[in-house]
Amino acid sequence: MSSSSTLIEKEENKTNKKFIGKKRVEAFIIAEKADSVLSALESLNIPVTFYESKGMGEGEKEIVRSGRGTGTIKMPYSTRRTVVTIVDENKVEDAVAAIRESATTGKTNAGIIVISPVEDIFSI
Repeated sequence: MSSSSTLIEKEENKTNKKFIGKKRVEAFIIAEKADSVLSALESLNIPVTFYESKGMGEGEKEIVRSGRGTGTIKMPYSTRRTVVTIVDENKVEDAVAAIRESATTGKTNAGIIVISPVEDIFSI
């Protein structure tokens, strides 16, 4: 192997690291519980990204008044907040427990949590 190809491989390894043992935890929760969930994850020192999302699943749909208040329309989607974090495998259970405890509403459709493996992370 030439020295130039070794140099290229070393450079690629700096920018494309394999992250073994990392998981992406993504929670779709009702908007009213976002602050509670963010606080719970922050107390565990887990960094989080969140954004507003809309879904057409089983969640409760918003009812909006139309016209001059004479009628109502049930929206075809529900407004949610999506909370995303990437954690070590050993912190997944803590993150999920914090989300479940802080997002609970007593209703069956308060949201869902999805966990997926992280294969690569690239810095840009």
